[in-house]
Amino acid sequence: MAAALNLNLYLLAINFLCTFPFLIPLSESQIAPSTQDHPAGNQSQNQTSTICDHTIFSFLPHGYRNQRGFLCSHAGGSVYFKFLQNKDNVTTVFLSREKFSGWMGFGFSKDGGMVGSTAVVGWTGGESIKERGQKVEVKPGIAKFSLQGKDNDSVISFKGDEFMNFTDNPPFVITYDDLFYMGFQVKFDAPLAQQYVILAMGTDQPSTDLNSSKVSLTKHTNQAVMQVDFSSGYGESGTDGQGLQKVRHGMVGLVGWGAVLPFGSIIPRYFRGKGGPQWFFLHISIQIVGFLLALSSVFLGGQLYNELLPEHRSSLKAHRPIGIVAFSLTILQVLALVIRPHKTSEWRKYWNWYHHWVGRLALFLGSTNIVIGLSIAEAGPPWKIGFGFLSTFLLLTVACLESSPGLPRSRKSDAASVLGND
Repeated sequence: MAAALNLNLYLLAINFLCTFPFLIPLSESQIAPSTQDHPAGNQSQNQTSTICDHTIFSFLPHGYRNQRGFLCSHAGGSVYFKFLQNKDNVTTVFLSREKFSGWMGFGFSKDGGMVGSTAVVGWTGGESIKERGQKVEVKPGIAKFSLQGKDNDSVISFKGDEFMNFTDNPPFVITYDDLFYMGFQVKFDAPLAQQYVILAMGTDQPSTDLNSSKVSLTKHTNQAVMQVDFSSGYGESGTDGQGLQKVRHGMVGLVGWGAVLPFGSIIPRYFRGKGGPQWFFLHISIQIVGFLLALSSVFLGGQLYNELLPEHRSSLKAHRPIGIVAFSLTILQVLALVIRPHKTSEWRKYWNWYHHWVGRLALFLGSTNIVIGLSIAEAGPPWKIGFGFLSTFLLLTVACLESSPGLPRSRKSDAASVLGND
């Protein structure tokens, strides 16, 4: 009988470890940005899913690939743009449009007017007709412009940092999958908040003066002015951006609260006092790992919270306090080992009640907080499927153990939840 119980115990531990390979795809799955505009009815779903999700990062220049936390917006027609501002006042902007011939510009204006603004203009390249009918082949390119007036001669290209300071990541234009993309990264002296933005487009190629390296734009055919709240697109660039921080926090919390702690709580109910002390050591080992994962989740969540702008913290009014309460209960469970009375003590019964129900409440709050966190982060299907798989696997494991005729359960009065008693 003892040998059979030990075998069941080892099989349960193996099943527990086998759940983790299923979670590996989650480490490569990004949580969605804070907000995302949906396409209008006549727009290509492929375009929106590329510019607004993370598909775009697979073909961008290397310096732009590790950025997360963008906000995406529909500017009208087939034009979409997404933006990100980090703590160093660096603003990154991507634009996309259905494949066309001509140029597209994105400008920063103080008052919504064209005069006095600065812009970044990208062009597709192609054949351009000059004076006297001469045809010239123009290569794709991108440049900075100072808009000093409304006539063509007052729209001046420049390479220095007098009006706009590019970062070390060079601007780019790319045509990919029948879509035109342009992107750039600008360093400002102060963070942008509500900012007027000018979008303009032309159907002819710009002309380039090879002697002076100046670029002259043709007159725009479409123009729009809008206000953009760049503070709402606050994030981090690089591998430690907010998007990756969300993934780390979510992954650690999901594994700790959704897998490790629940599995460890199963051990005392079905193996306590049967087949030697192996159940106790396995139970304690699993729960220590779970406690450390919960601690890491709280630490990562605190870092992420401190990096959020104040107006974004309101979405965490339930998730954050529930997480703090749940983790506080796990601390009480650890302290329960220190204050555990002897088996013969009259206080042992009350200790069992406390240990059992505090553990149950901690697991309930932890699982609830996973659901809330996935909702706040607008997590994609891999995250929801992963949590559903863990929940289903736990329920099936408990059902099998409950129905096992050769596996006596611990008495209700002695049942323990998160950290057991020996």
